[in-house]
Amino acid sequence: MKVSVSLITYNHEAFITQALEGALMQQTDFAYEIVVGEDGSTDRTREIVLAFQQRHPDKLRLLPSEGNLGMMVNFVRTLQACTGEYVALLEGDDYWTDPEKLQRQADYLDDHPECSTSFHNARTHFEDGSQPPRLYNPPDQQPVSSIEDLWHNNFMATCSVMFRNGLSRRLPEWFEQMRFGDWPLHILHAQQGAVGYLNRVMAVYRIHSGGVFGSMSRIRQLTDIIAFYEEMEGLLGAASGAPIATAKARHFLLLAYAHLEAGDAVGARRAFQQALRTKPFARGTEGRAWVHLFLQMYLPWAAPLASSAHRQIGALYRKLLAARSSG
Repeated sequence: MKVSVSLITYNHEAFITQALEGALMQQTDFAYEIVVGEDGSTDRTREIVLAFQQRHPDKLRLLPSEGNLGMMVNFVRTLQACTGEYVALLEGDDYWTDPEKLQRQADYLDDHPECSTSFHNARTHFEDGSQPPRLYNPPDQQPVSSIEDLWHNNFMATCSVMFRNGLSRRLPEWFEQMRFGDWPLHILHAQQGAVGYLNRVMAVYRIHSGGVFGSMSRIRQLTDIIAFYEEMEGLLGAASGAPIATAKARHFLLLAYAHLEAGDAVGARRAFQQALRTKPFARGTEGRAWVHLFLQMYLPWAAPLASSAHRQIGALYRKLLAARSSG
């Protein structure tokens, strides 16, 4: 088997048909399978998947569960059931729009043995219409990235990722305890090869109120990301200490900003102090942002003098939070 599609789903009755149709329309010169981890949905999701399986028994394999295992346990068991040389990720509320997606990504990995992972651009769709659709990746997205780049933020839409199977057969014990699985999985894979980008929009990434990560408050999102960094520090040790410290300090800074936005000055000061303990003041744009936060928390009368830095950290804050909003 050349490619396995790992598709996890729970209560995606409104979306799962589109996800399955996008996977089944793929045009390839190789065999591929769709492994669906259905996690005990309370709506019609399983019924819909079963109907698709009856129509496509040679291509679609259902992994049912009697109860709700939870997103991470379901994610891991579905990955482990994939038999293909490569694995493409898909969640039941996203969908693929290009029938050549699997072929293009598999060809890329065939041609680039130095890469462990490939990804492509996607269109982000806000289900509630609160924002217009936008591209997930910017026009200047670099063609090849490394693990150092991934420490700063997860720049890959889950539905855009394909990786070499077997790189993560033995996931660390803490993996199932995380609130999101894509980013730590990409980090583990990036230890073993570069990350290649295909500049082509081939999927839609939905953001809606039912998304596990996207439905959290910004403070909770940032707190979970910082916990992720601390778990990775424990796993990788001193070898990745500097990149993790830089990224963690930035997210403590963003957490301070989020607390300040929420009117929690005590929480803001606590997060700011944690940022300082993690890494000293940065230079350049982020350094000015640190100074501005300090002024807002301790000398608010002087904060208007740093209005430019305020705009800069606001832009940084929105960018990083957008990169972690989950569909």
